[in-house]
Amino acid sequence: MKDQIKLKCVAVDDEPYALRLMEEEIKKIPFLEFVAACPSAEKAIPYLQSGIDLLFLDIQMPNLTGTQFLRTLENPPMVIITTAYLQFALEGFELNVVDYLVKPIVFDRFVMAVNKARELFLLRQEKSSQDDPFFFVRANYKEVKIFCSDVLYIEGLKDYVKIFLASQTRALLTRQNLKGMESILPLGIFFRIHNSFIVNVNKISSFQKAQVFIDKISIPVGEKFASKFEEHYRAKA
Repeated sequence: MKDQIKLKCVAVDDEPYALRLMEEEIKKIPFLEFVAACPSAEKAIPYLQSGIDLLFLDIQMPNLTGTQFLRTLENPPMVIITTAYLQFALEGFELNVVDYLVKPIVFDRFVMAVNKARELFLLRQEKSSQDDPFFFVRANYKEVKIFCSDVLYIEGLKDYVKIFLASQTRALLTRQNLKGMESILPLGIFFRIHNSFIVNVNKISSFQKAQVFIDKISIPVGEKFASKFEEHYRAKA
């Protein structure tokens, strides 16, 4: 599990040479995945919106400093400050950054910082899995534990159901009718929207009266379920 960890990284620095060096350092670390190098904080916004794990952020930049930018983020990723100025260290740690690297950055010190980020990531992941409810189904001649956060939607096929998971491309098939499946699912997370479909409400990206979308997947909403589903979904949102 730990060996499979890959932290998606973006580096932000207005100095091209410093940005190139940071990219090279990131690519040396097996558990880091370099995503982008950005010459300004504004250029990093699309990557933050798509989801990254670790941001290497310079402070002294034109238009918007690193700390100003960090204060604008509602749910920032883990951040490692990279700067030539020691005087911003206190402000950086007040913003709950993982570490503060002073340029020129020594590689050993860089490794220490990213190891701290990795350990924090693992701790958060462990806590998340503890908080994530789960259920068991019989599949492939064994009891399979399924975390609710992994379920996209469930389709009923007479005496079988197909459970579509985010973590794998093939659906999990179990001998069970949809009503029986519905009875073992935790309340509040799942909602039956059709005679043949149950969806994980947290995975819905958009909806219309007659269908919901989980990313690009369209799932029909049955007429008898539509009003209750809309009421439930809006209340949850």
